[in-house]
Amino acid sequence: MINRIKPKPEIKGYFALVLHAHLPYIRHQEHDADREDRWFFEAMTETYLPLLEVMHHLSQDQIDFRITFSMTPTLLSLFSDPLLQDKYRTYLSELIALADSEQVRLHKDPVLLPLAKHYSQRFQELQKLYESYNGNIIVAFKHYQALEQIEIVPSAATHAYLPLLKTEESIRAQILTAVKEYERYFDRKPRGFWLPECGYTPGIERVLDEAGIQYVFTDWTAVAFASPQPHRGLLAPLMAASHGLTAFPCDPESAQQVTSAEHGYSSDFLYRDYYAGSGTGFKYDRNTSNGSLKVPYHPALALAKATEHAEDFLQHRQKQVQQGLRWMDRKPIIVSAYPAELFGHWWYEGPHFLEQLCRNLFLDQTTLKMVTPSEYLEEYPTSGAGRLNESSSGRNHSSEAWLQESNHWIYRHLHEAEERMIRLATKQEHPSPSDSMSVEVLKRALNQAARELMLAQSSDWAFMMDSQSLADCAIRRTKTHLGCFHQLCDQVDAGEVDEILLADLEERDRCLPDVTYETFINFSPPSPVPILPSWSEWETLQEETKHRPNVFMLAWEYPPKQVGGLSRAVHELSEALAARGEIVHVITTSCEGAPGFEKKNGVYVHRLPVLHSGDTSFYHWTFEMNLAMTDHLVKWKENGGRIDLLHAHDWMVFHAAREIKMSYGIPLFATIHATEWGRNQGNLHTDLQRKIHQIEWKLTYEANRVFVCSSYMKDEVVRIFSLPADKVAVHPNGIQLPPSSGKAASKRPHELMKQDKVIFYIGRLVFEKGIHTLIGAMPNILSLVPHAKLVIAGSGPMEAELRTQAAHLGDRVLFTGFIDDNYRVQLYQSADVCVIPSLYEPFGIVALEAMAYRKPIVLSDTGGLAEIIRHGVDGYKALPGHTDSLSWHITEMLLNPKLAAKMAENAYQWLQTNYQWSQIAAHIQEEYRQLTYDLSDIHI
Repeated sequence: MINRIKPKPEIKGYFALVLHAHLPYIRHQEHDADREDRWFFEAMTETYLPLLEVMHHLSQDQIDFRITFSMTPTLLSLFSDPLLQDKYRTYLSELIALADSEQVRLHKDPVLLPLAKHYSQRFQELQKLYESYNGNIIVAFKHYQALEQIEIVPSAATHAYLPLLKTEESIRAQILTAVKEYERYFDRKPRGFWLPECGYTPGIERVLDEAGIQYVFTDWTAVAFASPQPHRGLLAPLMAASHGLTAFPCDPESAQQVTSAEHGYSSDFLYRDYYAGSGTGFKYDRNTSNGSLKVPYHPALALAKATEHAEDFLQHRQKQVQQGLRWMDRKPIIVSAYPAELFGHWWYEGPHFLEQLCRNLFLDQTTLKMVTPSEYLEEYPTSGAGRLNESSSGRNHSSEAWLQESNHWIYRHLHEAEERMIRLATKQEHPSPSDSMSVEVLKRALNQAARELMLAQSSDWAFMMDSQSLADCAIRRTKTHLGCFHQLCDQVDAGEVDEILLADLEERDRCLPDVTYETFINFSPPSPVPILPSWSEWETLQEETKHRPNVFMLAWEYPPKQVGGLSRAVHELSEALAARGEIVHVITTSCEGAPGFEKKNGVYVHRLPVLHSGDTSFYHWTFEMNLAMTDHLVKWKENGGRIDLLHAHDWMVFHAAREIKMSYGIPLFATIHATEWGRNQGNLHTDLQRKIHQIEWKLTYEANRVFVCSSYMKDEVVRIFSLPADKVAVHPNGIQLPPSSGKAASKRPHELMKQDKVIFYIGRLVFEKGIHTLIGAMPNILSLVPHAKLVIAGSGPMEAELRTQAAHLGDRVLFTGFIDDNYRVQLYQSADVCVIPSLYEPFGIVALEAMAYRKPIVLSDTGGLAEIIRHGVDGYKALPGHTDSLSWHITEMLLNPKLAAKMAENAYQWLQTNYQWSQIAAHIQEEYRQLTYDLSDIHI
């Protein structure tokens, strides 16, 4: 008989348990604890020490567990404060004495006496545990993090609700201060961040990226209603469209299963009633009804029920994972997030539930494995991308709880204080001493002012006002911190700080010891664009241009601003038109280092600053841009300037183009470089996609004439916008022959060996460019051409995912990232074949580049790209998305260099005949002349 070792079952999914730990900063130096001190003492006794006890049991029994904790700096300040440590010791001793007194009082009560003994024993166990850490439990959390059994992440410095802060500087201060505090306590940099109340608003990513944060936790609605909708649902994180921040959505199903007031575990009949208490403060009753009936609490029955609930909870999570596996391309992850104080404080049996759950996950099943978010990202470093939905974990998944009738009044004062802090910090960026105040005292006062403002910003105060729970305390704390803030600012402004008052405030509010007022300095650089020419200077310009028709091109980007291909197309067309005698103005947006107005190569370039808030989305930013363009053109017209023709490039400038056209009766041309319909293969799922599609239709409707770059694009816009075919004209993009074309090759980049057969791709790293297909073709290519090497130049949201895909190919794939012009020339000249594997391409300017460098090309037989060359004459056309077709044609080029060179030369001649800007500009000039007339011979 042969003994076979059964293979270990493969884990099918992951479970991330996340506990958010927070308390507002409460510190009273008086010996007698008041009600605010008791918040901390109760949390220590009922939640944080019991949770450490759970981790101790699990670690002792060699149970492999993972828990993620978020901890606010205010809570860490309370944990580490020697004053509160001593006061808590007194509190524990008093509880033990009270429990002993209860045993005497209840010595004849056979039902409640065991409970009194239970409490006495329990408090003594916690006292022993607390003293084992010498009163500083941060040491214990740090220990378990070093063992990689827990991961700790920070939250905002004072748990401010970030979406309702007015300025990015204030958000920045909250986040950067929190990260600095985390590093001080835990001697490492954090990877994740807990957004207070899971409050997400667009723009936060920028600051989190600056702080080095890789992931955050959000309410489930942030991901469920992201744009575009994530195809993996809530069982995988989503990468924010900007800055690469990964968002883990908190699972609503597992949250409700535990916390629901009606059906959640924590409301079970057998558990201890949180609200019912005797005159001593001890709780002896079970959860019963809202009436007068009360049943004595039985700890053994309650713990047995918690064990059952842990088993039930695990079964539900296993079902969730099994369902997700049916349609997901990776192992699902369930992120179950709860307030830490739910376990023990609100739900007395909660810590036992967590311990049993961790044991069951490790010992009794193989479907799920506990992980931290960082571990999940190590396995799956890339994820789908989208624009997260503004949301929170509060009422109606919005900011409602923190902004309504009972608390809205605080924001006027908080926002005024933010602005004052920014002005003062910016003014004192380089402080200097005065006769009555040293720089040291000035900085201390500014730092304390920053501390008072941040304490006033705590979300706890607005929440307490909303819930009417100790609202008077919340109002008092808000007013007190703001009052101290303004008092310090007044003294700084007056140049005379009361050092006794300052020392008192530093002693009373001594959290965030490393806070620096510099985090509030206005970090937005001054406008990089010089002020546009004065109107007297413009009169000279108008005089130069008044005798001939003036063409105004509207484009959101223009060199040196270059995000996509539109910038280059508008630039080269406008200069080609100017070279043919046209008066061309380009109205575009400002760019750092570029003048606000200039005449360059015959083109008058107007670069307009666009006023907007730091968190404005691109879609909404375009409205502000259109306002700036409209205002600029109206002023130009009202001051005697000529506007004879408008040429709008893509949907982004529609509103300004239509407004000027309608106001002054000016002919409008529109170039559609690409469509939202085409980019999404006809699937317009989101409101944003549908809005853009609608604006594109309106632009083509309002335009007197529509230009596109290929016959494919003409068919597309005629069909999807219901346009008359004779309204649409095809004018391809062109290219200027590079100075190096036909010259000796420049030095080969050191990354490429002499024997390498270079396959070159350049462009954005996005799905529609098909780079994943090209990487997928490499194994077939290498089997026939072992020295083949794929060079991928460019950047984009898919870069990390593509790098992962190509990892097994080793040094046969090189990612260069964004490259400068010199390196681009080197790579083109080193290429043995250039490949454009796009799935969707209205035109494909990079194909013309390759032709200009006399390089063999293989491109996808799709869209306008397919019209550029003749298959088998100027290059090869591969089936889009087809790895075998792509590998066949690339291999053919590499194995037959003479044939490849002949095709490259044919393509170069074809390029000179059909794709020169001078020729294209001549055709467009003819189009212009049909709607304008030449006044060059008229003298005004």
